Amino acid sequence: MDRYFRDLFDKAVTRFSTDTPAHAVAFARAAIAGGKDNWQKPAPPIANTRAVRIPSATGGIPACLYTPFGAGVAPGPGLLYFHGGGFIVGDVASYDSSCRRLAAHSRLRVLSVDYRLAPEHPFPAAHDDAQTALEWVARNANDLGIDPGQLAVGGDSAGGTLAAWLTHFARDEGIALAGQLLIFPLLQLVETKSKQRKSPDGHLLGNQALNAIRKLYVADADPADPRLSPLFCNDLHGLPPALMVTAGLDPLRAEGCAYADKLIAAGTAVKSLHFKAMPHGFISLTGLVPGALGASEKCFKQFGKIML
Repeated sequence: MDRYFRDLFDKAVTRFSTDTPAHAVAFARAAIAGGKDNWQKPAPPIANTRAVRIPSATGGIPACLYTPFGAGVAPGPGLLYFHGGGFIVGDVASYDSSCRRLAAHSRLRVLSVDYRLAPEHPFPAAHDDAQTALEWVARNANDLGIDPGQLAVGGDSAGGTLAAWLTHFARDEGIALAGQLLIFPLLQLVETKSKQRKSPDGHLLGNQALNAIRKLYVADADPADPRLSPLFCNDLHGLPPALMVTAGLDPLRAEGCAYADKLIAAGTAVKSLHFKAMPHGFISLTGLVPGALGASEKCFKQFGKIML
């Protein structure tokens, strides 16, 4: 992996344990904004993008709709997507290349959501925005070129937390979902120090980063709340087909596999893809990590096959 990126990541993680939260978050967000174009391979062309503003009680949630050339005549299948970043960093702009690639290779319309972040907005702000976005998209799908009967949810890392939880929320609220895309998802925040969660040297997600999420987003909430830890949901019946993507150099691998097993046991169709040599976050590191581009394209194409 690129040494500059490795050093930058180490500095950001160290700041979360030694600096004030405000300074640490500002450093991490600035680093991502300044480096995002260098960390990604150029995205493939797509038909168009459109800025969207989802009405909410907090003044509106920004989003971006990506329509690929292979989407076909509207309305068609669509994906409501939530970016990673530990509920602290990341936004639609930093995920622009990833979402263009996702749309192009899945051939799905992708709506990427700019949910609120901690520490300015601790739990349940991101979850509230995710639920608001899903309810609005379900009501307005046709205006986005999406068939409401072919709507899926997805996300990576912390965005995977939101996507996984939304499938439970949608089932209980009577919102039909056609699929879920879970890319190295963060599925529990109760235990951040077990042997399975430790990150050997070279991994991009370790105890300090996980503890920062606990401190800044979870705050005073119960980390066992199923919204924060979908792995501990008691009832997984009636959830949509899933693609579970895990990485070998990722401390979240075990919980991803455990959640996939629970889904299967509850009767959900699950396709699993595992990339042994990939680190956490690889879909955003296609310009830095050898093989990340091919791995990203493979999982995006596979989800498209599930939906189309």
